[in-house]
Amino acid sequence: MQLKSVLKSIVCVTFILIQGLSLVNGSERNATILAGISKDTLYDISVADAKIAFSLVLNDILKESGEFVALDVFQNKLEVEKKLLKGDLDAVFTNTLQYLELEEHLNSNGAYIIQHGPNIKPKFYLITRRNAGRDSLAELRGKKISIPNGYAVGNMFLDVLLMRQNHPVSQRFFSEIREANDSNSSLVNLFFGKVDAALVTDFSYEVACELNPQMRKQLSIIQVSEPLIHQVVAVRDDFSQSKLDKIEPYFLNTQRSPNLAQSMSLFRISAIKKLNGNYLTEVRKLLQEFNDLNRRTISSATH
Repeated sequence: MQLKSVLKSIVCVTFILIQGLSLVNGSERNATILAGISKDTLYDISVADAKIAFSLVLNDILKESGEFVALDVFQNKLEVEKKLLKGDLDAVFTNTLQYLELEEHLNSNGAYIIQHGPNIKPKFYLITRRNAGRDSLAELRGKKISIPNGYAVGNMFLDVLLMRQNHPVSQRFFSEIREANDSNSSLVNLFFGKVDAALVTDFSYEVACELNPQMRKQLSIIQVSEPLIHQVVAVRDDFSQSKLDKIEPYFLNTQRSPNLAQSMSLFRISAIKKLNGNYLTEVRKLLQEFNDLNRRTISSATH
């Protein structure tokens, strides 16, 4: 019975991926909404998988609306910004910090949170190996840390932690910052002693511990962030309001189809929710504190 269940899952996943590839291949021709994301914004997913995931999930969400989304992945966030300001993109997938930079060019009524895990605002964990003698930030100086791609908000949290204690920012504090393709790889690197610390979200840590219960015994959480939203999708400021009104009900009702639930689960998307005014309060405060501490550090260095 267990083998049948595994085979059924493999067939289901394969079917979903084939659907996704067919959507990607035909997306540019049929697209009514052009979206962009940069490689450095991708969270726990490869470029190829991102194109499949977003094309599959978003177009499954919107199929009854008559709209079709095509996603383009750019090298960096500056390319995304240029395309947006030029009017070549209708929507952007951003980390929260990039969203704040572009806020004046985006429609605040057409901004949504991509939720991973049970909480709309995940926490970031700084983790070390238990009994390794590195239970404080100071003891990690000159050591190696693994951080997944797409962790801009988490990186800022780490820099603020360091500057609060009069340490330099992470790029100068650690001997190596090893970027991983996903959160699980960062934790595996730590578990097997390839690095001395890892920075991951609470949800990623819990999933990894479910897969390998030894992780909870061998690893220790030494710092925890406030709940921080890390990924937002938003439409351009002049995006058609009538089109937005048409697609939003589909966008926010993601539990209506078993197939949609399956494809969202495959790519670890638990919900899409409308961004409201206070959701970004903690990230704004973190950014303000980072800027204040950074100015203080620069001022101290010049006196």
